[in-house]
Amino acid sequence: MTKSGQARFSRRKSASWTSVNRHAHLLFFAAILSVGATPQPAAAYGTVSDSPGRDQQLSAAPAMKLTGPSRPPREPQRPAIILAHAIVVRTSPAQGGVGAEDIGKVEVWYDAGIRDAFAALAVVSASGERVDKRDAAIDSADPSHVSVSVNRLNPGKYTVRYRALSADGHLVSGAWEFEVRP
Repeated sequence: MTKSGQARFSRRKSASWTSVNRHAHLLFFAAILSVGATPQPAAAYGTVSDSPGRDQQLSAAPAMKLTGPSRPPREPQRPAIILAHAIVVRTSPAQGGVGAEDIGKVEVWYDAGIRDAFAALAVVSASGERVDKRDAAIDSADPSHVSVSVNRLNPGKYTVRYRALSADGHLVSGAWEFEVRP
């Protein structure tokens, strides 16, 4: 190939590459502008000419939806472990209630099982005397139930003091009162 032929080829090559490059840039910007917009006719984007007398109609780029970087799928989450202090849900005799003289035992039920280490239940008379048999125990069939034996009770007011170690390790304590009537 002669020098003039190489120059002509080089000019032709560079002109076509320039045209392709320009066309690619226009398509790129048209695509960006068309995202989320109603597609317009191709004539709205104008014409490109890579050589005099040769106009090419640009076509609209297909509408695209831009999204951010994809995130890896989330791993299924385990249910949260909820640890809460045990609370008294029931007593026998009832709080503020009336008990029989020959009740036999005083009982408390918690909303969840408790630990044996600090379980305590004490029944105290109005004069401050402890009247239970000091045998408070957690029910082996129901770890949320604690009872203590009592002898025959005289009429009067009694206070029951309780203490328990929750499954979450917190110590809970409190008291309730009941009355024995003749």
